[in-house]
Amino acid sequence: MSFFVLSFLISNCKSGLVTMSNSCYDLINTGQSQNKAGNYSAALDNFTKVLQKCDAYDAKEKGYAGKATALNGLQQYNDALAAANAGLKINASSLDNLFERANAELALGMTDQARTDLNTITGLTAKNRNIPQRATIYAKIAEAEMRQQLYSDALQHIGQAISMDNSNLSFYMQRGDINVAAGNLSTALGNYDEAIGRGKNDGEAWKARTTTLIKINQKKYGTDNAEILGKKMSNTDRQALCNSIRSSQEAGMKDINIDLVQASICK
Repeated sequence: MSFFVLSFLISNCKSGLVTMSNSCYDLINTGQSQNKAGNYSAALDNFTKVLQKCDAYDAKEKGYAGKATALNGLQQYNDALAAANAGLKINASSLDNLFERANAELALGMTDQARTDLNTITGLTAKNRNIPQRATIYAKIAEAEMRQQLYSDALQHIGQAISMDNSNLSFYMQRGDINVAAGNLSTALGNYDEAIGRGKNDGEAWKARTTTLIKINQKKYGTDNAEILGKKMSNTDRQALCNSIRSSQEAGMKDINIDLVQASICK
């Protein structure tokens, strides 16, 4: 009788109590490397195999998180959300699945849900020694807050991200974007200049800077008509704008609207 009971318990034991096999471990590592390299399709294939072949709970949790990462990378956000939710059913405190769910929610415009998830992650990682990871979380919270037009909160959190990891130049760009959304155009211009000065001397940064400078002049001279703006601008303002446009083009920026402004003002 005792042998039957023991056999029954073993045969019905949850596989999640068993640590993943070496082959599953290798599949997960390969998939994570592929996600990190941006090879999302291959990563999705690998994590699909993990979920098909690996029964251990820890493998399933990482499998769903990896699948969600790949799907977010492929911009398949509804599927990413479903994968992350499946992972969170296994472990409600899974940081990877919470983070990927928040990414999917942000992309789908579910900003309240994303902010809740990111705040949960922040609480869970308060003692995390991985400072760049914590900084990225604060930046994600700031992104959610910007979409909700909570600009003061967004600026506070992106400031925390920068104080934790001042080498991440995307944070300076994000601070500029938040200030543009808040109407703080001169401050935003300074943010983009700081990003450029720290090494982000590319078309993206210069386009943001030049677009902001155009907005500053449009506000200053009371018109968004390029022909009228060109007639109203002082020589100093015109030269500053035209120099910014040229620097943007040299950095690789391509934007037809800015080209039209250049044709009207930089004659």
